[in-house]
Amino acid sequence: MMALIDFGLELVAVFVGVVLAFEFDNFRESRDENKERLRLLGLLYREVTANVGILDGMRERTTVDFGVPNTRPMRNVWDGITSKLAILKNDDLLEEATMLYWQLANLDRMLDLYRVYAGAYQYLSSEERMRMESTLSDQRAHYVGYIEKEALPKISIVMKLIESELRLEHARVPQRKANDQKTGVP
Repeated sequence: MMALIDFGLELVAVFVGVVLAFEFDNFRESRDENKERLRLLGLLYREVTANVGILDGMRERTTVDFGVPNTRPMRNVWDGITSKLAILKNDDLLEEATMLYWQLANLDRMLDLYRVYAGAYQYLSSEERMRMESTLSDQRAHYVGYIEKEALPKISIVMKLIESELRLEHARVPQRKANDQKTGVP
């Protein structure tokens, strides 16, 4: 009878050990995934913030010389994280960011068309330039309007959602005691 009790206790101990190992592994994976999510949110936030400056620069160019914007909105981080989008837990953020980057791709196409017109404009005679100025002006007004009415408002929404996610996460992290920070104790 004692052997049966010992066997039962051993079985329970092995079962509890396996369950605890799985739980610890799940905890570690969850922690690592959360770190990666925060890293991606930070990278995405920096890219979106940089795009505000880029778009403002495009919007503020003068219409007199029909200059061609020499920059494009940044999409490198987004392109790099598309395989990891499932890590973003906020569906609103995912939807809004996807729409923003779709809008930035559309803006790239508008800029390409404008560049074609502006390139042709440079090599025209004075008379031909006069005829083409309204087309070039309309194209510029179109992409500037798109920046002002579509892209920048969407950027504002995405930035607020990312900030909200980062604030929410910061609130969950327990703060260290002042004493621990001085000594470097985690």
